[in-house]
Amino acid sequence: MSDVVDVATGLEFFITGLGKGSVYALIAVGFALIYKVTGVLNFAQGWFAALFGLLPVVLSTSLVVSFEISPLVAVAITVFAGLLLGLVLEFGIFRFFIGEPVLSVIVVTLALVASIEGIVQYLVGPGYRAYPEAVLPDWTVPLALGVELQGPFALAIVFAVATVAALMAFFRYTVMGSILRAAASDQQAAMVLGVSIERTIVVAWAISLTITSIGGVLFAMSTSGWSFAPYTNIGILVFAAVVLGGIDSIPGAFIGAITIGVIEELGTGYLDPVVAPGFGTVLPMLFLLVIILVLPYGLFGTERIERL
Repeated sequence: MSDVVDVATGLEFFITGLGKGSVYALIAVGFALIYKVTGVLNFAQGWFAALFGLLPVVLSTSLVVSFEISPLVAVAITVFAGLLLGLVLEFGIFRFFIGEPVLSVIVVTLALVASIEGIVQYLVGPGYRAYPEAVLPDWTVPLALGVELQGPFALAIVFAVATVAALMAFFRYTVMGSILRAAASDQQAAMVLGVSIERTIVVAWAISLTITSIGGVLFAMSTSGWSFAPYTNIGILVFAAVVLGGIDSIPGAFIGAITIGVIEELGTGYLDPVVAPGFGTVLPMLFLLVIILVLPYGLFGTERIERL
């Protein structure tokens, strides 16, 4: 009987990790897409997810604004806000850094991190904000041995798989996808052939933050609300996932995020009581360190060879 209980516990940890990893995947895929097309390391990606996770609460309650709208409409507006913010960032900030040193762009993304964190702290503080019940899935997916998958994690798995499949089809079978691949491969050659680099960057940012908005909302749903603390680690875990999978690989970002989520949950469940609280969050970094020592470009990253 105890063996069955142990297997059920392990399966529960694994399934929860799979759900968490799928949420991370939605954010990580957006990160990888931006880097693949523009070469920008967007260290603000995790905080964009935090901002989008908070927005449905702001729109559907009187937390910040005096009017309240339907929670379902608030979620829809949040996804649209992701698309809009991608356009605003490209037109308002990153367009002016085309051709500038990489370090300059990294500093801009770090400035966005500080700005978003400061705005969120000022407006709502670090406290917990419950999500409206109308947008919280009250169902679970029954699995073997009595284990159940939470509704938000089930949605995250579906959205993550569908997103990666859609992006792969987009890059392979559409004209705009071919243009993005050309720009990602060699921007100068693409410009010679008449490709508008500005246009490709607009599309990349818009798609990236739209996907990230979905991940941010689903992460908040998985905890039934929004709070400041959980999002502080997301940026680090997402970056680890992208590096693990290969920083310019969209399928790699998906697989890396799933791996990070499972390792984090297994470490939290089995090693936190033995080693120290919080060790589960550190364990993915240790795993990443070992992998990078063996595979410097990650599992699916493009190996770059520079000759002097």
